[in-house]
Amino acid sequence: MYFWIKDMKKVLIVLFMGGIAGILLLMLVYALPTDRMLANARASIEIFEREGPSPQTVAGYEATTLDNYTDAWMFRNAFYDGEESVFQKSLNVYYYGYHEGQVSNVCESMIAYLNGTEGYYRRSYARYWHGYLILLKPLLCFFDYGDIRGILKLTELSLLIWLCMLFERKKMARFLPALAVTMFCIGFYEIGQSMQYSWVFLIAAAASIYILKKYPAMDGKMVFLVIGMCTSFFDFLTYPIFTLGMPLVVLLLCMTVSEEKKGAVKAVMLHSVFWGIGYFGFWIEKWVLGTLLTEENIFAEAFGSIIERTGRNVVDQPIGYVETVLENIGVLCKYPYVLAVLGGIALIFAGMRKSRLEVSKELVAAWLLIAVFPFIWYAAAMNHSYVHAFMTYRDLGISIFAGLCMIISMKEMNKNEQKET
Repeated sequence: MYFWIKDMKKVLIVLFMGGIAGILLLMLVYALPTDRMLANARASIEIFEREGPSPQTVAGYEATTLDNYTDAWMFRNAFYDGEESVFQKSLNVYYYGYHEGQVSNVCESMIAYLNGTEGYYRRSYARYWHGYLILLKPLLCFFDYGDIRGILKLTELSLLIWLCMLFERKKMARFLPALAVTMFCIGFYEIGQSMQYSWVFLIAAAASIYILKKYPAMDGKMVFLVIGMCTSFFDFLTYPIFTLGMPLVVLLLCMTVSEEKKGAVKAVMLHSVFWGIGYFGFWIEKWVLGTLLTEENIFAEAFGSIIERTGRNVVDQPIGYVETVLENIGVLCKYPYVLAVLGGIALIFAGMRKSRLEVSKELVAAWLLIAVFPFIWYAAAMNHSYVHAFMTYRDLGISIFAGLCMIISMKEMNKNEQKET
């Protein structure tokens, strides 16, 4: 009990200090002049006009859908140039919009404002932290949308290469095929094309790198607490559970290589709890701070959104859990993705035809627990997962990564047992 009390004190301190740091960072970037941001946003209009709000890099493949719709919303938040104080802006996150019927979508709304179309008015989007602004606003001072896409793709590729190098250095090279299949299935190329998708991947990759470098000399509970907080701070509600699943798989790989079979399930559950405290706790902290320090009742707005996104209705039509799961799985039901997963499994099993599989039940249970997380998330956020299956399907990358790593681990343990006999 004493250790839990001690942990909770540390958790509260980290949450509080994180909230203060988040507000200060947002205030800092809101102090930047917006002239260059507006100029670079105008230079980006051609891309949004040519591609539209939801283009597909491969026609007919829902998994390749880009979310220019939300990227345009991020731009509107970034270049807002009202007269409010930086403190007000950092908490309320204002943008200029138009009344319903004036424009058909957010891309057109952003373009209309940048082109000087009359009739816009100020609105607020205060229930999110919008932490991505601490990166986007400085980037937009110097680069347009195409440049930012390129920078994100370069950053993500660099992190992925670094991750692969660490797999090799930590004697985990045999798990690289599982990582490769996962990256292909979650649409690594498309992630770099959309700011909306990038923040979660950047957090998950950076966290995985940190775990590989610091394990076992780290406080895992606090690491996952901070991962959850960063997800809440940066993400615009895309596929947030991925920042829990991918680092958990990496943590379990570290335990597997270190032959720490006992306590695997407990480790997965404990670190998941702390991620959840960080994610939901930091979100609630934003609502508390926003409600106390502004004139808006952010709690009421947030509660209404939660009711909608966790509900079982889509455009007044009821949906079920099975429908939601199938909607997400259906995004991956294309030959390339199916062949990638089956090919990965076939390669892993290639050297196991004459061997008998005997594995640690503890590790298998831990792998399966991680693999189930996306399906738990779909149950909790049913409306959001159904409506936005074109991006929430990426949660299934956790199941693919965990499942393939489990098979490789089983093969490795079986080889070791054969050598001993």
